[in-house]
Amino acid sequence: MVKEQIKNNKTFYICEKCNFAYKEKELAEKCEAFCKKNHQCNIKITKHAVKL
Repeated sequence: MVKEQIKNNKTFYICEKCNFAYKEKELAEKCEAFCKKNHQCNIKITKHAVKL
């Protein structure tokens, strides 16, 4: 389950496996599912990650 974090009145969603943050919950869920299944990150997903 992805974590939610609010920063500067914006909600970000964080993959609990790799701790990458996303603006969209769907991307964080895809990232987390991929990380759990493959024990690594997918660059097609992580290119959408944002810096907190």
